[in-house]
Amino acid sequence: MKPAFLFNKLSNERFALNQSVSKIGRDQTNNISVTSDHYVSRHHAWVLQMQGAYWVEDLGSTNGTLLNGEILSERRQIAPGDRLTFGKTEFVFVVE
Repeated sequence: MKPAFLFNKLSNERFALNQSVSKIGRDQTNNISVTSDHYVSRHHAWVLQMQGAYWVEDLGSTNGTLLNGEILSERRQIAPGDRLTFGKTEFVFVVE
């Protein structure tokens, strides 16, 4: 699979999605730690690599996860350019 990452336009940070499960949340133990946004749950969501594709799933977070502005209610496949919002923090899914 080609390298993929989440890009935070505000902070200019790139977070590599180089594991089968990339956990996202406020807790320091997550692969992608979003400590500056208190709307992000400690264990908010994860991005999974399965069947040659990437998927995003909310982990029952308090404020939800948005995929291109829509509330995520189930695991969904993501494509390059998709916008993922955790709390008030937006990332763009990029594949190199």
